[in-house]
Amino acid sequence: MAQSKIGESGLEIVLNILRRRKWLGIAVFLAALSLAAPFSAFLPDIYRGTATVMVESQGDSGLARTSTPLETRLVTIQQEILSRSRLSNLITTLNLYPQWRGQMPQDAIIERLRRDIHMDFAGTDMTHGYVTTTSVKLTYIGLDPRSAAAVPNVLATQYVQENNRLRERQAGQMAQFLKGQLDAAAQQLQVQEQKLNAFKSVHAGELPDQVSINMMTVQQLSSQLSINAENQSKVRERLDRAGGGAPASADPLTLARNHLHELEAKYTDRHPEVIAARSEVARLEAQPHDPPSNPPADSGTRAELAALQREEQMLRSQMAAYNQRINSAPQHEQELQKLENDYKTMKDTYDSLHNRYEEAQLADSLAVNRKGESFRVLDAAVPPTAPAAPNRSRLRLIALFFALAMGVGAMLLAEHLDTSFHTVGELRSFTTIPVLATIPYIETRANFASQALRAVMITGAVIAVCALLAFVAWHTARGNTQLVWILAGPQA
Repeated sequence: MAQSKIGESGLEIVLNILRRRKWLGIAVFLAALSLAAPFSAFLPDIYRGTATVMVESQGDSGLARTSTPLETRLVTIQQEILSRSRLSNLITTLNLYPQWRGQMPQDAIIERLRRDIHMDFAGTDMTHGYVTTTSVKLTYIGLDPRSAAAVPNVLATQYVQENNRLRERQAGQMAQFLKGQLDAAAQQLQVQEQKLNAFKSVHAGELPDQVSINMMTVQQLSSQLSINAENQSKVRERLDRAGGGAPASADPLTLARNHLHELEAKYTDRHPEVIAARSEVARLEAQPHDPPSNPPADSGTRAELAALQREEQMLRSQMAAYNQRINSAPQHEQELQKLENDYKTMKDTYDSLHNRYEEAQLADSLAVNRKGESFRVLDAAVPPTAPAAPNRSRLRLIALFFALAMGVGAMLLAEHLDTSFHTVGELRSFTTIPVLATIPYIETRANFASQALRAVMITGAVIAVCALLAFVAWHTARGNTQLVWILAGPQA
C-alpha cells in the first residue's frame, strides 16, 4: 500500500480501505461464516448418563477376601464387560447407533461404543494402610437420553454380577484345589501310620519306651532266680541228709550245668564263656558215666528238685529274652524316631491343609451370601433432561467472531499487497514531481456490462464456495460426538 497523505486521519484511512475492499471482506466473511456456522446447527446433541457402583467391605475378616486383590479384580471385570461379545450384545439389546448399523462394520461400531464408555475409579479407603478403590463411576455419552441412562445402568449391573460370579468361582476353585491336596495328604498320612504301626507290632517289647519295664522285669526274674537257687540248695541238703553220701552236686555234669546257668544269667547267648560252657556240658553229656553212688532218695524230694531246675531254666530263658530286648532298644530307637518324624511331618501338613480347606469353604459360603468385599449400585443413571453439549449460543458467537476476523484479515492483507495509488494525495506524498492535473475514471456502457458480468460471476463463485464449505461443515459435524466434546471444553 502506498504511503498515505500527511495529515490524513486514521478514520479516513479505515473508511477508504472499507470502501475499496468491502466486497472482498464480505465474500471472505460469508465464506468463513458458511464454514463455521453449520457446526452450531448440525453438531449432534449428546447426552451423558452416569451410574456409580460402591465397593463395600462387610467385616474385616481375612476369610471374606478372595485370593485376587481388589484392584486386579476391578481391572479383570472391566476387561470382561468391555469385551467384544458383551458390547455386541449390548448394542443389539439397547438398539444403539441405529443410523450406523448396516452401514459400518460391526467392529467399528463396537470400538465407537468402547470410546463412548468411561470408567473412573475413586479411592479413599486407608484402612489397610494404602489407598483402595471405594467406588466406580460408569459414564456413557450417547445421542439419545434413554440410551445415555440405560447403558450405564446395564454396565453397573454387569459389574455387580461379574464381581459376584468371579468371587464365587475363585473361592470354589480354591476349595476344590485344597480338597485334592487334602485327599492326597490323607492317603500319605495313612501310609505313614501303617508303617509306624507295623514297626511297633513287629518289635513289640523292644521299643525304647519299654526299656524301663524290661529292666524291672529282669530284676524281678533275677529275684525269682535267687529264690529258686536257695530252694534248690535246701532240697539238695535234704537229699544229702537222706542219702548220707556225697552231695549230688559233686557230679561234674551237674556242676557244668550249674556253671552254664550262672553264665546265662549274666551274659547273652553269644558270649564266649557261655558258648564254652555249653560245649563242656555237651561233652560231659556225651561221655558214659556211672550212676551216682548215693543211696536212693525220697522220690518226692527229687521231683521237687526237678521242678525247681525246670523253673530255673525257664527263668534264665526269660531273662535272656528280656536282656535281648534291652540290648536291641537303641537300634530300634533310631528307626522308630525316623518313622515318627515322618508321621509328624505328614500330620502337620495334613492339619495345615485341613485348616486352609475349612477357611476356603467358609470364604465360599461368605461369597455366596454376598459378604466380604461386594459391589452395590449406589446411584443409578437417570435419563438427562438436557444435552450435556454442545453450547450452541457460544458456538454461534465463536463462528461470528471467526468470520469477522477472517473478513478483516483478508481486507488488510489485500491492501498490504496492493502497490497502486488510489488518490492524488498518495501520489504527491510518494514523489516530489508536481502533479499538474487528474483525469477521473469515465464509465461507458460497455464497461458497465463487463463489470456487471464480472460481478455476477464473482457472486456465483462466492455462493458456490459458501455452499461447498457449508456442506463440508455439515458432513464433519454430523454425529461427531468427539468434536462436540472438543469444542465444549473442560467445563462439559
